[in-house]
Amino acid sequence: MDSSDPMDRPTAPFQPRTTELNAHSTSSANAFFSPQTAFYPPSNQPIHGMELLTNNPFLHVGMKAVGDGMKDITGKTVNMLPDDMKKSLSSIRYYFAVDQAYVFKKLWLILFPFRPRNWSLNYSADEPVPPRVDTNAPDYYIPLMSAMTYVLVVGLVLGIQNRFTPEQLGAHAFSVLVWNLIELCFIRFIFYIFSIQSKLRTFDLIAYCGYKYVGMIAVIFSYLITHSVFIYYCSLLYINLSISYFLMKCLRLQILSDTGGSQMYNSSRSKRRIYLLLLVVCIQPVFIWYFTRHLIVS
Repeated sequence: MDSSDPMDRPTAPFQPRTTELNAHSTSSANAFFSPQTAFYPPSNQPIHGMELLTNNPFLHVGMKAVGDGMKDITGKTVNMLPDDMKKSLSSIRYYFAVDQAYVFKKLWLILFPFRPRNWSLNYSADEPVPPRVDTNAPDYYIPLMSAMTYVLVVGLVLGIQNRFTPEQLGAHAFSVLVWNLIELCFIRFIFYIFSIQSKLRTFDLIAYCGYKYVGMIAVIFSYLITHSVFIYYCSLLYINLSISYFLMKCLRLQILSDTGGSQMYNSSRSKRRIYLLLLVVCIQPVFIWYFTRHLIVS
């Protein structure tokens, strides 16, 4: 019998298979104990991490404890604030008390204010009612959303004109913030110089000065749709008239009457109040033109 019988020879093909299995088990073990996979199962196994988290009762108890702790800390922090600051926080919440109906009515009133109506604020227990109840009340929702929309619309126009860069969004947002601060500080400084005390609060002034961004968006869209410089200037003229008329009606009763509730035009400072009212009203068209003129390509 031949000594080289195939039945007596070792089966060499099984050696690579054994080596492959050993290598796979070694690599799997090394992968399991590697820093990247120490807390995660291998990729060829189903992941049940989210299921374990959602079904873990200790996690829910911990999250509830953290939430209660944050509420407790927030409540204590608010209670530690001075009374004036707590009153200011409460006043800020008042300006965001809006609903969808108020937003639509206020936008219509800003853009088309020429219809005769009652412009006085409504009061309840010597306090103005929330904006969602009174359309004449100032709010922060429309100025904030319109300012953010203005920045996005500017980016859209610059993109259509192939002049857009990502840095310009941040630059325009920073410009909006800085010019708002300059405008508010300038107006309050004029109030202080002329020693004028009126019913117009600083929070109200912030809201009224922010409504001009609604007009800016309307002017930019009129140019974006038509690509006509003539239409731009026509819409700019109309928006300036509507914003000025709107602010004149809203601020007239608050600036021309003092905090003591006396009748208008009875004090020796009535002319100063009129000049200040005209300043606040006339400065808005200047900002509308300044913030939209760089988007016009003739």
